[in-house]
Amino acid sequence: MRYIIIISIVFLTLVFGCQQKSVEGIQNEIDRISTSWTPDKRVAICNLKLIKGEGGELILKGESMFPGAKKEVFQLFTSRGINATDSVTILPDTLHLQKSWGLVSLSVANLRSKPAHSSELVSQAIMGTPVRLLKESEDWLLIQTPDRYIAWTNKSAVQQQSQQAMVDWRNASRMIYTSTSGTIYQDDQQSEVQSDLVAGAIVVRLSEKLNLAKVGLPDGRVGYVNRMDWLDFKQWKDTVTLAGNRMITTGKKFLGFPYLWGGTSSKGLDCSGFVKTVCFLNGVILERDASQQVKHGVELDPASGWDKLQKGDLLFFGSKQPYRVTHVGMYIGEGEFIHESGFVHINSLDKNSTLFNNDLAAKLLGARRIIGFSPEQGYWLLRQHNWY
Repeated sequence: MRYIIIISIVFLTLVFGCQQKSVEGIQNEIDRISTSWTPDKRVAICNLKLIKGEGGELILKGESMFPGAKKEVFQLFTSRGINATDSVTILPDTLHLQKSWGLVSLSVANLRSKPAHSSELVSQAIMGTPVRLLKESEDWLLIQTPDRYIAWTNKSAVQQQSQQAMVDWRNASRMIYTSTSGTIYQDDQQSEVQSDLVAGAIVVRLSEKLNLAKVGLPDGRVGYVNRMDWLDFKQWKDTVTLAGNRMITTGKKFLGFPYLWGGTSSKGLDCSGFVKTVCFLNGVILERDASQQVKHGVELDPASGWDKLQKGDLLFFGSKQPYRVTHVGMYIGEGEFIHESGFVHINSLDKNSTLFNNDLAAKLLGARRIIGFSPEQGYWLLRQHNWY
């Protein structure tokens, strides 16, 4: 009897061991499918995992922004004769989210890698930025910004909106703030502050009198602003163009502004956040990080001479072996470039210049010309972006 029990245990161990290896093998193929749908996890989500339930049944769990990815996995199961229960959440999570759109209602919303204040700051979004809501976790929302970047922010930073409310917002008379910092007041006497402002903020114009405008904030608050620092949003977005001199003028407005990892606002910027902000204020939505920005535009070789570069070309720095982009700046002419490193300032690639930076010169990887480039995923003309 004892031998029968031992043999049974060995048999069951072999059976479950083989099943486990089989599940692991299928999981590798599921991971391959997920990766094909999300080559850049900063802008897309597809996390699918095949597990065993308490009764030994197979369950496909996880979440995905792409119903097609789940369909492809179940087609794989069918081809292998696998029966699995569907327990995948498709984002946006409409079962728990009442609304799937929102507008940033604070001057700056901090975006983090996880739903916690102690988590890494990965980006920011400005007042009036339209965002897609993907899911919630207690006091946090997982959102996607117009550049497709995905991160967590406080619920208090976003006014959740229905689809119709977003249509109404796009049809409203809006204004965009063009100075680096400012104030919205509670009353027309400008005696009490309603909110602070940073460059790129978008509000709804309710009325206008002389140099004062009454405006509506995304969360329903009403305030008053000095009309001088604002432009009509529709007219601006329909006419603004990315041009070298304009980019330099915009970039120099931020000279001396401090470095902030994850910053994309005039409260603090990192290198790619600075470039992204300059582009946005000139009508282009560019991807968030330097390693994404380097994928767009016409490739240039600065080693062939500065005369081949134009104002507004982006310079990329990093390591050559292995190739890795870690820094970006903007060319302003005569071998000089403006960038955010510690603070926004100007350096030169000219060894004879007092602004020469030997470390950066050694790390120069190449350049890209984005002025006049045709729109594509990761590089959008703001006037063509349907979220605006």
